Amino acid sequence: MGVDRNLSSMRKRVLFFAVLLLATVQLFADETTRRAQEELRKRNLYFGDINGQTNPEFTEALKHYQTRKGFTSTGKLDEETAGSLNLGIATVSNTEALPDLPVLKSDRARELAEPDRAALPDSGQEEPTSSATPPAPPAESPDQMLEDKITKFVRDYLRDGEGDDVDLQLSYYGFPIQYFDHGKAGREFVTTDTRNYIKRWPQRKYELIGPVKFMSGKNRGEFEVEFTIDFKVASEDRRAHGKTRNLWTIQEDREHFIILMINEQRLHD
Repeated sequence: MGVDRNLSSMRKRVLFFAVLLLATVQLFADETTRRAQEELRKRNLYFGDINGQTNPEFTEALKHYQTRKGFTSTGKLDEETAGSLNLGIATVSNTEALPDLPVLKSDRARELAEPDRAALPDSGQEEPTSSATPPAPPAESPDQMLEDKITKFVRDYLRDGEGDDVDLQLSYYGFPIQYFDHGKAGREFVTTDTRNYIKRWPQRKYELIGPVKFMSGKNRGEFEVEFTIDFKVASEDRRAHGKTRNLWTIQEDREHFIILMINEQRLHD
């Protein structure tokens, strides 16, 4: 009888701890799902109940979000998707340091090939002068001048995007603007979105990779622009990096350009 009572008591304890473990796992799973539902609702993708329960609406919202980000559209809350939604499941180590930018000897060295950089004089030395008149450089073609102008516009945008001046960043846009997947957006919406992004990622680095491609747009003075960048963003407890393919529609505005449409697609290595 005593043995039977001990076995019965042991079974009850095992069952109790099994139920407790299952409830704990379910609690954390439901909390992650609930937070994901909140994040997807902020992005106007999920309109169901915020209850931590998986449902068809939530699955479809995940698929739309994954497609938007260039992820595999599984409809499941995997690590990559959760990390992108800032749910604390980062795929990049929090202790990973952002790589330092290369330090150049002078601005002029940036325009020279690597073998030619060693031939540059020190900044404190004068360059030798030549009595011979240098040949005149060949005149740039209109297409080359336009390419240089558009490339400079892209580089300036990336440079100013690393700073915290919201008004300066908004000065590149023509409102209303086709703003990523939000459709047409006005200045107020883009201002709020930009401030939130700066707050979320106070450290940002963007590097243009390869040439800026462009072609004439549908309307006079418009151009369709495509380029690839390497990005590195970080906050106090999180870091992320990767590459994006960027698509713009820009329009000449007197001596400058303005962006009429902006979108991006994450690229996988």
